[in-house]
Amino acid sequence: MKFTVLGSGAGIPSRTRNTQSYILDIVEEINQYFLIDAAEGVQHRILHTSVRPAKVRHVFITHLHGDHIYGLPGFLASRAHQGGEDIPLTVYGPPGLKEWVGLTLKISGSHLNYPIHYVEVSHNMRYEVEGFSVETYLLDHTVDSYMYVFNEPEKLGKLDTGKLKSIGIEPGPLYKEIKGSETFSHGGITYATSDFLGSPVPGRKISIHGDTRVMTSPGYLSLVDGSDLIVHEATYLEGEIEKAHIYFHSEIQNVLQNFSQIDYRKILFSHISNRYDDDDIRRIRETLGNHATIAHDYLEITIPRISL
Repeated sequence: MKFTVLGSGAGIPSRTRNTQSYILDIVEEINQYFLIDAAEGVQHRILHTSVRPAKVRHVFITHLHGDHIYGLPGFLASRAHQGGEDIPLTVYGPPGLKEWVGLTLKISGSHLNYPIHYVEVSHNMRYEVEGFSVETYLLDHTVDSYMYVFNEPEKLGKLDTGKLKSIGIEPGPLYKEIKGSETFSHGGITYATSDFLGSPVPGRKISIHGDTRVMTSPGYLSLVDGSDLIVHEATYLEGEIEKAHIYFHSEIQNVLQNFSQIDYRKILFSHISNRYDDDDIRRIRETLGNHATIAHDYLEITIPRISL
């Protein structure tokens, strides 16, 4: 599993940052990509990666501000000519998204050659998506803005080959059959497969925020707790906590202080204001611990499974 930043800027694109779009690469797991937000030019951004639009089967929009959605109609239209024919797509987002996309495609004379389904998200809901559990949480912004929490299912533990050999089953194709079944028989005895498996490997948890002020409610922190990767906005990087609050955004140290109450493996700060140049970013990045980093366009982060 990998997380790729297609755009890491806030508000409007700059020479070095496009606005917010991400790819959750789960090709190794289920042969698909999830697209989270679709900033202007996202279809062009994808051309600079190995992502195949036809393998994007689900799009998740955090909120309806332009820097998060202006690229969606273009992506939908391009996908129709990039292997997406007859391959369904589901788009998740706040109320109004379906109407806006539909009107844009209609007025522009765009015709899709695949079915598209819209899911209107709401606060504190859970959705089953390709075996993943996806939870939504309403954030604190000028419009309804959501966090998506992607929970991967746990993976079966490894077969205890020594234990199988002890009952007379030697390595071979039967091992795969055993692991895929609840019980198996050998020598006239029926065994529970679970007795021959190691501890299950926990699924990964990725919490991706839309624009928001810092959230401190216990329910929110509990939901984010245990994330392998948190993606959070940091429009303000240096001490302007009050200003960030006024404009319904977040300041980086305030976020870190808030998350000191929970456990997580890594946090990625994105949605960076254009006021900060490369020297600013390098200087601020040096003040962060190993668990935190500031996003740049085309950054890739590998999210490993951690065995118990």
